[in-house]
Amino acid sequence: METGRKVQQRTIESKKKLLDSAYGLFAEKGYYNTNTKEIVRCAGISIGNFYNYYQNKGDIYCALLEDYCSSSCKAMQDLLDHLIRFDNRDFCREFLMAYLKQLLERFDSTDKFFEDSVVIAKENTRVQSILSKTEERLIAMTELFLTQRYPDKQEDFYIRARMIYMITDRLAKDILCVGTEQQKENYICLFADEIIRYAFDLQVPGAEFQVVC
Repeated sequence: METGRKVQQRTIESKKKLLDSAYGLFAEKGYYNTNTKEIVRCAGISIGNFYNYYQNKGDIYCALLEDYCSSSCKAMQDLLDHLIRFDNRDFCREFLMAYLKQLLERFDSTDKFFEDSVVIAKENTRVQSILSKTEERLIAMTELFLTQRYPDKQEDFYIRARMIYMITDRLAKDILCVGTEQQKENYICLFADEIIRYAFDLQVPGAEFQVVC
């Protein structure tokens, strides 16, 4: 029994080393500029052990992508759970600004890893499936949030949720491309106010909001 536990523990440790090694290399060099030999050398694991756990480079990338997408969905759910409880607009905005900054810092450090996924998906059906299911989950979360936030509003919230997802996904990436830190700050302010509008103003026909940075 003790021997079995030790073997299981070594397996867990070896897989973690491989995952950490692969993630670091994918994030730094990109998927196509990384090979299996580099991953095992960086992890200090034999090539034989690698193939005990993963079929190839694409397999370990998928394992990392599933974890990345799962944590992204959890982060979105946490955000929506907070927004649905807030009634004070200013407090909500303050929380949202801090949250967005943390989220963008995380995205900035993983940009290269996730960026490759769009290209890989064209040739890897598993990657394509992971991305599609993640998109569907995020849209479904947003649709549920809008439905709960505005129970008396008659609208196709699925379409609005898709629109919000597509816009915010593009904006989140674009914020990282602007030149100065002040421009990033201004961009985040505008981004936050658009989200606040969806959290507070949809029930008011023609509602206006002001950007205060």
